Amino acid sequence: YDFLHTEIRRGVLYCYGQSQPSVASTTYDYRITYDPSSVPKVRVRQPRIVYNKDIHMYKDGNLCLYYPPDMTCTSDCHLFNTIVPWAQEWFVFYELYQISGKWEHPFVPHGPI
Repeated sequence: YDFLHTEIRRGVLYCYGQSQPSVASTTYDYRITYDPSSVPKVRVRQPRIVYNKDIHMYKDGNLCLYYPPDMTCTSDCHLFNTIVPWAQEWFVFYELYQISGKWEHPFVPHGPI
């Protein structure tokens, strides 16, 4: 993806990117962090998005992109066909949420995130 800047520091992959779902949308700066000993994490750097139980975001500020029991990220996890497109899609649905007040993307109800 040419919109990502990537680097590896101390065995951890960092991907820095931007998403602008439409020409009328805000541009979101985000970071994907992938430590092979953990799950990939995606955090919005700018603008600040305040946690809200209605949007798919964890209280620590990371985006909720999938239902954890349905996906185990192992050493063969490919961010390019999972996390990267899912993050881009998240911003589209966040923009829709700001219009409708409802999270429009299908999701598995899984309690407080």
